[in-house]
Amino acid sequence: MMKLTSYLIFNGQAEEAANFYADVLGGKIENLYRYDSMPAEPGMPEIPNHYKQKVLHCCIDFPGGTMSVADTIPGDERNFGNGGHMLTLMCESIAQTEEVYAKLCKGAQNIQCELAEAFFAKRYAEVVDRYGVLWAIMFDEN
Repeated sequence: MMKLTSYLIFNGQAEEAANFYADVLGGKIENLYRYDSMPAEPGMPEIPNHYKQKVLHCCIDFPGGTMSVADTIPGDERNFGNGGHMLTLMCESIAQTEEVYAKLCKGAQNIQCELAEAFFAKRYAEVVDRYGVLWAIMFDEN
């Protein structure tokens, strides 16, 4: 069976983001690799000393899924664009929806849609978190 997972690339904040998302999603960090563990490969840029403790790859396991994060190499700055993406969390209860929403709102860049009942869900919200990632949080009894 095929499985879809998200992979978010940061500009030096991947470890902080991984800890934040592990807390929000009730998960734990697995398989954290740093740039200093990467063997030298021909054609790969040299990693500056100040960047060697940044995250090369990290997986976050949480009930219902996984996601991965990493820091991009220096000089290859990334961003999450202008809303052309969205991570959607399908929660199991109104209480869980409210809890996740409250955590994502801490330091959020923008709350695009306040948590409320919608015609298609018992609860729905959209939050651009502190890292610029757009999340939809949803609960529907169906």
